[in-house]
Amino acid sequence: MFRKALIRFGVGFLLLASVTVLATASGSSAVSFVSAAPFPSHDGGTPTHDCPGAGVNERHYCLVVTTYNNLAKFGGVEVDLTLQNYDQSSLTNPAASLTWTAAAVSFVSSTGPASCLPVAPSSPNVGQINCSFPNLPGVGSASDLSSQRPCITPVPPPSGPICSTVKLYFTADSSDPVVHFNATADVKESNPQNGANLDRQFVDDAPMTFDSNITEADKNADATVALPKAPFNKPRLHTTLGNAFLDFFSGSSPAFIAQFAASPGVACVLGVPCTGIDLNTDLSGAAGGTFSSTNQILWTADVASTNTNIVAVHTYDPVSLTSSAPNTLTAAGTRFASCDGVSFSPDGTPSGLTAGQAYFVIKATTNGTISTSFQVASSTTGKPISFDGNGSFLGSCIRIIGDKSSESTKACSASNPPKASDPPAAPKTPPLLCVAKVPNTNPGTVRAYLWDDANGHVGY
Repeated sequence: MFRKALIRFGVGFLLLASVTVLATASGSSAVSFVSAAPFPSHDGGTPTHDCPGAGVNERHYCLVVTTYNNLAKFGGVEVDLTLQNYDQSSLTNPAASLTWTAAAVSFVSSTGPASCLPVAPSSPNVGQINCSFPNLPGVGSASDLSSQRPCITPVPPPSGPICSTVKLYFTADSSDPVVHFNATADVKESNPQNGANLDRQFVDDAPMTFDSNITEADKNADATVALPKAPFNKPRLHTTLGNAFLDFFSGSSPAFIAQFAASPGVACVLGVPCTGIDLNTDLSGAAGGTFSSTNQILWTADVASTNTNIVAVHTYDPVSLTSSAPNTLTAAGTRFASCDGVSFSPDGTPSGLTAGQAYFVIKATTNGTISTSFQVASSTTGKPISFDGNGSFLGSCIRIIGDKSSESTKACSASNPPKASDPPAAPKTPPLLCVAKVPNTNPGTVRAYLWDDANGHVGY
């Protein structure tokens, strides 16, 4: 088998020094170190009562402030405000106010049903946002006030609540490891800002902890909120392990959380042992169509190698596939016409195919730009594998990049990706791989760049 230094990167960026083989990753985005922390409210009674105020004569609703921990302290962050209505009648003219230490974060924009505007706070060292929500329907006689419950969309469970959420986006520039938010909500019909009474809900403290408090073992992780407005929409995520970087050059509306992480590890691809590091990218929160040939993703990493004879294996995020027994699979669009392999997600895989196993794609044909039909085999020259059942399930395209001249270039250096400028200009036709030697390194090091138009596990 043709020997090359193989790297696997993307959502699964695994640096390997082994044989050119297909990756076996499932294709789903797998980074999860950013964690959401919800903080529900209490009322203004003495003593206070946790929402939704079971047994208390008041408007039965909650304000929940959700912060996101382990984001970078320099970049985009997100805070969510959610109203939960357990009351039998509508909440009319609901309003919420969020305050924080002004030096830590700066408001950029919001998405959701509420209208949110920054206001001058009572203290010059405090930031404040006031949000006015549309009226929120009541649950009716099915309301259950026994405990505070999560929101389920689009239809609330029989026990409630009915919910409305606004997402607030900020830029962070903090020297402190934690930012503390607090909030209030009002729903009194005649006067939304009605003072401290039993209709007002309070969240006394909703801390947001930056990644500076991640343990030393997790230092090779980076995350940010990709914001929809310039100049905040061109983030770079990085790790020290493998000197790895992830760049994308346009924001998304709505904004989304982007995560990038590296860890040492050992992987085995189609029975071939290989060692290296694992780089994981999660851009799954981006809206459909965010990434394309005109808005590409750039992965960069250093590999211990004395030559530039490297290919990349990209296992794209899962898409819907349709099975037609005995051996035909169909995917929308034309991507699978260029796939070397495919792996299947666990749910709904037809009998006869194994979830998580990498198969070779054979006999791929396209119906114009509408769809691609293909079969799978255990080798590039193998017979089509038969399976039982017709239906839909998820599968990930696996593509070897750099084994064809149209997919590789030498127009890069250790300091600049291919077709680089400021900002870098992506190639017209992705994917494109370029590998350059890093000068004065012992043992030898090469820097690998991969441009592509979709997220997923990638391997050099």
